[in-house]
Amino acid sequence: MTATQKRHVNGAAVRVIREALGIRNSDLAARVGFTRSTLTHIEQGARQVSPATISKIAQALGVPLEAISYPVIVAKKSEAFSATLPKI
Repeated sequence: MTATQKRHVNGAAVRVIREALGIRNSDLAARVGFTRSTLTHIEQGARQVSPATISKIAQALGVPLEAISYPVIVAKKSEAFSATLPKI
């Protein structure tokens, strides 16, 4: 099996940083190009976004990517492994 790493947004961190900076969620949403509802879902952890979007949020908040996201290791089956599985 091979593995790749991707990042997931930490919605709670986005909200805490946004509030600490005094930015309204509608203002941050507008900076990033979302609706306020979408940003609310991200902050509540109900929605994950692409790495490019995580980067846009970090830039809009003026923080490093690592401040609002965390790494996730995703395992992928290799072709050799899947070829040995019995057909069902």
